[in-house]
Amino acid sequence: MKKTCILLCAAAIFAAGCSRLPAADPPGTESELTVNLCGLPDTKATPGTDAENAVNSLSLYVFDADGMLDIVHACTSDEIGRKTAKFPVKTGVKTVYAVANMNETVASRANATYLLSDLEAVSYSLSDNRPSGLLMRGSMPSVAVSAASGGAASVDLVRGVARISLGSVKNNLPAPYGTVKVVHAFLCNVVGNQNLKGNAAADPASFLNRDATRGHVRSQVIGTGSNTAECPDLTFCTLGDDIASGATKTYGNRFFYAFPNALTTPNNGFSEPFTPTATVLMTVVRIKDRNYYYPVALKGGLAANTEYRVDLTVSGLGNKEDDPFAKIDKGELTATVQVLPWTTGTPVSENI
Repeated sequence: MKKTCILLCAAAIFAAGCSRLPAADPPGTESELTVNLCGLPDTKATPGTDAENAVNSLSLYVFDADGMLDIVHACTSDEIGRKTAKFPVKTGVKTVYAVANMNETVASRANATYLLSDLEAVSYSLSDNRPSGLLMRGSMPSVAVSAASGGAASVDLVRGVARISLGSVKNNLPAPYGTVKVVHAFLCNVVGNQNLKGNAAADPASFLNRDATRGHVRSQVIGTGSNTAECPDLTFCTLGDDIASGATKTYGNRFFYAFPNALTTPNNGFSEPFTPTATVLMTVVRIKDRNYYYPVALKGGLAANTEYRVDLTVSGLGNKEDDPFAKIDKGELTATVQVLPWTTGTPVSENI
């Protein structure tokens, strides 16, 4: 009888202890999720433009533990200004995905998805970025939301493009050539496609300003006649600066933007059919009333949210208009490329 009483008491104590364990929230229970934008991009390398850091619109996508969409929250201007948003979601473990500065086309594709994997696969073009706001993204997984305490997520936004800056041009030509004029500069062989996750394979058909031409027609060199650059707001810059013999023109805000390009093969002239290569910064300099072309292949590859500062020393006549993409002699051009994390970090230099 004593043994039976002891066992019954033990069972009662165990049951009482179990009853005090926290119970899972019933399915469908709602609570509040707070999302803080703790890492808005802030240019700390070469001083940039307001557009690089601007968040004009922001959509927050919340997915459950199975990667199914729970809710989409379009942030108000007040929430964007305060860098925080609070809204109801179902309890459970969540992944929070933030996308900033989508245009209507990209937003319609993103808002039609129901799986996290589908959202990350949403494609967009370089032209979907605007000078008034670059597309950015960020996410935080494993966010616990409970009925008792709600949930909180901190999301860092990163840009989907790389920044290429023209740092300086030095006129190191023999003195008889006198003053030269830097006419313009533009990017060639620019990857034109990407997805929100940032891991899309480069599509050769998407490349912009192929081999420094409009539409990959050899005679239609960009910047001549009516041959404008593709996506010119991001890939082309008019300069028009005179540089005296022996002098250097320093630029602080001549920026170009491109999607990541893992290719490291430099250009070796016009290719037919087009062969994708490393992205190239082409600088055009007028010497004695004739334009010469100085290509710098960014053969270390391009990574998103990274700056590539290019400094040029012009020592000889570059390529002519009939073959601007030809391989240039090192005696004619010295180029230094500094690789700078767009937000902070120590530069890494590469001489070309």
